[in-house]
Amino acid sequence: MEDLINKVDEYCKEHLSKKRYDHSVRVAQLSSELCAVFGMDEKKGYLCGIAHDICKEMPKEKMIEMVRDGGYEISDYELKNPTLLHGKAGSLKLIQKFNIDDKEVLRAVESHVCGDKDMGDYGKVLYVADKSERGRPHVTEEYLQKLFALPLNEMMKLVVGDTLAHIKKMGYVVYPETELMYNSL
Repeated sequence: MEDLINKVDEYCKEHLSKKRYDHSVRVAQLSSELCAVFGMDEKKGYLCGIAHDICKEMPKEKMIEMVRDGGYEISDYELKNPTLLHGKAGSLKLIQKFNIDDKEVLRAVESHVCGDKDMGDYGKVLYVADKSERGRPHVTEEYLQKLFALPLNEMMKLVVGDTLAHIKKMGYVVYPETELMYNSL
């Protein structure tokens, strides 16, 4: 696992901007911490975090093509907002470039963008870590202490609720899967 993490890390370091790479490292660290809290594999959590934005800065046309070729259906909403496809593209990249076949890792990376009611525990940990990593302006140690005191589903509900409030405040449309996921919690 350590060798795989290093390979993915190197790839991300080479293919992402410094800002995006630094974000990915913080997400990986927090994912690992959260996995420790919930008795999950910390290295697997770290791998999910370091890999989650592996395709975030890929050209949009290439991302659309990759996701289509990978067998995913693309909604009209995703076509209008192709950056939403970077989780699906990232999952495919992990399969194609790194031969990763761990379903929990692939599902976590695939579903971290907008969430999914069937995303699994690693997906939930990754979602929380992505939205709550220490570089985010709203994240304080007090906020993290509050999160760490909650069971995973309650933690997820708090973070998704905060995310939905932010999306609505900014005047963006909420992705339907995110709303379904929130309601399923």
